[in-house]
Amino acid sequence: MHEAAIPIVDSIKWQEIWKIPIKESGEKLIPASYIPEKILCRPQYFVQGIDGAVPECFMREGAFAALRKAATLLPKGYRLVIYDAWRPFKVQQSLFLKFSEELRKECPSDTDDESIFDMASRFVSPPKNDPDKVSPHMTGGAVDVGLVDECGLSCPMGSEFDETSKRSVTHYFEEKLRNEELMPEEREYLFNRRILYNAMIESNFINYADEWWHYDYGNQNWAASKGASFAFYGKISLELRWAKFD
Repeated sequence: MHEAAIPIVDSIKWQEIWKIPIKESGEKLIPASYIPEKILCRPQYFVQGIDGAVPECFMREGAFAALRKAATLLPKGYRLVIYDAWRPFKVQQSLFLKFSEELRKECPSDTDDESIFDMASRFVSPPKNDPDKVSPHMTGGAVDVGLVDECGLSCPMGSEFDETSKRSVTHYFEEKLRNEELMPEEREYLFNRRILYNAMIESNFINYADEWWHYDYGNQNWAASKGASFAFYGKISLELRWAKFD
């Protein structure tokens, strides 16, 4: 199972995703950091000082149960590491702006705003407060994950988390393998991506094809990929005893 090839699929179209209706399940957000022997949490946006980010990874109860299953399917010596899960609207806005600014610097000076918006949308869902058009991470059903080895070192995946390059596409090395021999380090990247992908898919997640690290459960992305008639996770706020994050 671990070495099954990753399918080559097209990028999603947000306007199609947002047509999927949502029937909210009411599941709560729970912290994901309590079982470090199986799953590590390293909330990257809090570490990097992104405005509005929280110092914990929160997920819906059902999504976290599915992630725990994925952790048990990994080969001996591997653990999952969560980079990001639920996020508030403020973080979604901040990230979309940062990605747009980064792409603006990388692209030719005559690149129009619409093109920048479309490119940024491949890596960050456009921030919306519309309850029918919800960014995946704002539902608590999306999770950004990687792998660490038995020494606690990050397993190389062929691109960095949040890297805006074609190497971040989940099937990048599968497609390259069709046309040429992979270098030894590229075979390692492909092997690690397959391990992660197959464990997550076997646990009822779906992968966002432009990012090897992004997986969905229960939200509109998931429903569209699964052919479900509705999503059961919509926008959710994090409510603590003395604080609320939207």
